[in-house]
Amino acid sequence: LKALYYSGKVKPSLNKILALLENDPENLALTLLACQCLLRTKNFGTLSTYADVAIKLAPENAEGYYYKGEALHNSKGKEQDALKNFNEALSLSPENITYLKSKGSTHYSLYTLYTDYNLPIKFAEKHRIKAEVSLLKIIDVIALKENPDYLDLLTIGEVRIMLSQTIDAKKHFIKATNAFNAADKVDQDLNVYKDIVKAQKACIKLM
Repeated sequence: LKALYYSGKVKPSLNKILALLENDPENLALTLLACQCLLRTKNFGTLSTYADVAIKLAPENAEGYYYKGEALHNSKGKEQDALKNFNEALSLSPENITYLKSKGSTHYSLYTLYTDYNLPIKFAEKHRIKAEVSLLKIIDVIALKENPDYLDLLTIGEVRIMLSQTIDAKKHFIKATNAFNAADKVDQDLNVYKDIVKAQKACIKLM
């Protein structure tokens, strides 16, 4: 299933996983794989349901809270609930760069929302500061790694864009591409590679 998913065939992977879950509904690994596919396909309603199942099966596993947070973040008006879930995930895995990025992104969404609707500046600033704290921590965490992988480098690039540092972002997207090409075939997730290419294009438009 991992090889099928890494090949970029997300929907066929999801169909196989859901079929297996029908006979084994308490399989945590399969439930989390389903969440991963549902997030990739942006099926946020169903993602929320499977995230709830993951949390019920393993309340001490951070991934369930992360996926629940993603489902809520992509539901209008649910940003605060999303943050609660990201914070729960981070309480279990404090240096997870994916969780930190999602938390930072949600704070930035709230910052933009408050700014666009001319709400009190102190609320907007609170979210901007919290966003930057999460995003800067990602840079610190990855800086300690001797050999960051392509996902680490993609994440730093995305962080740099959110921090309006597009030149640095472009450099990291190039490094991410090189790291992907240098990785073993079995470790190359084509879904992430597509994210790298998409991010590079978006970065160029901002420059």
